[in-house]
Amino acid sequence: MGIKVFLADDHRLLVAGFRDVLKDYEIDVIEVAYSLEGLINRFLQVKPDVLVIDVRFDTKGCGENGLDVCEELLARDPLAKIIVFSQFDDQYIIERSYKLGVLAFVRKDESTEVLNEAIKTVAEGKEYFSPEIARLLAWSVVKDRNPSRLLDSNEMRAFSLAADGASLTEIAATMDLSTKTIGHLMKSVKTKLGIESQADITKLAIRHGITTTAVRPKS
Repeated sequence: MGIKVFLADDHRLLVAGFRDVLKDYEIDVIEVAYSLEGLINRFLQVKPDVLVIDVRFDTKGCGENGLDVCEELLARDPLAKIIVFSQFDDQYIIERSYKLGVLAFVRKDESTEVLNEAIKTVAEGKEYFSPEIARLLAWSVVKDRNPSRLLDSNEMRAFSLAADGASLTEIAATMDLSTKTIGHLMKSVKTKLGIESQADITKLAIRHGITTTAVRPKS
């Protein structure tokens, strides 16, 4: 018997199609769920190698979604191996999936070869993310970097001034340093935070509530 998979999705035709195709990869869909009701108990009973679950179900007003189920399941069985399988790849879904402990995220428009590779990788307890999903996850890590923890006092002051829209010249005058020194300082700031642009500085400052009350010199 191949890898045992529990496939949860409310699109019956899609489930039937993937169930047949996965047989060619020595992957056996041993359980199917078309709704979230009772899914966790069924998972714990059949003990599949991998759960492949959609995010959005027709929940008829109960408000629960696939990620809620993943969270509850991982609380009850931290070793559960889960793949989120969704047509929606927005940042929130990807970030939450990863933070919950889901091992892979696969879009429904990916080829069956991708799903096969993800299932086999996750069955081994390893993470699987396509280059595009990995890029989005990398950005989410950058967003979570707190400048106040990663920067020294001069870097933090320069970052705060830049976040308020000050130019290199204005930052240099405020900090009483040369523009060349400030240029090197801002390069260090961007390297430590893994960012590249003024827009990135602004986003991080807003996310972490960072502003400066320093008075810039009058021009």
